[in-house]
Amino acid sequence: MGKHLVVALVYLGLVIGLNGLKGGWSIDFWREMILFGSGVIIGVWLLFLDRLVYVYIYPQEQLSQHVWYLWRQKRYGQALAILDARRSEQNRLMLRSALFMIIWVVLALFSLTSTLSWFGKGVVMGLMWHVLYDSWRLQRVNPNKLTERLFWQIKKKVSTEEQLGFLTIVTVIFGLFSWWV
Repeated sequence: MGKHLVVALVYLGLVIGLNGLKGGWSIDFWREMILFGSGVIIGVWLLFLDRLVYVYIYPQEQLSQHVWYLWRQKRYGQALAILDARRSEQNRLMLRSALFMIIWVVLALFSLTSTLSWFGKGVVMGLMWHVLYDSWRLQRVNPNKLTERLFWQIKKKVSTEEQLGFLTIVTVIFGLFSWWV
């Protein structure tokens, strides 16, 4: 989880830099960026809840049973540590799928155009920053695993080129939305 905090801070630095160049460095700007940054950090960490939901949805898997055992023993820290350490075993995560990425575009568009809450905008953007970071990292290391993780809800076989195209499009949209923030 520590690495993800660093990733969130890198994204926040980019947004602060872009927005500072666009509109100045006033007191209001810094207040907005503190709220946005808090939202980004929460959004990045919020994605971890997907792993807990997975344990509930797939109780028959060995990892889920292990986590439930630790949870019943009130060893919550160990349960969360096991989830983090064995994260590569969880392939059907709802918030890390292509379908979620498409839904996120609509959610982000609504958030950026219809709310004045810098914190809310930060949560939405931090969530996708984390998804994209994990997706590009997995694409570099194991593209087949990423295809399995992104497209498990789709019954069609997806090629590596299609996977890259999809990830590139979502990343470009994310970049445009980040500029728009």
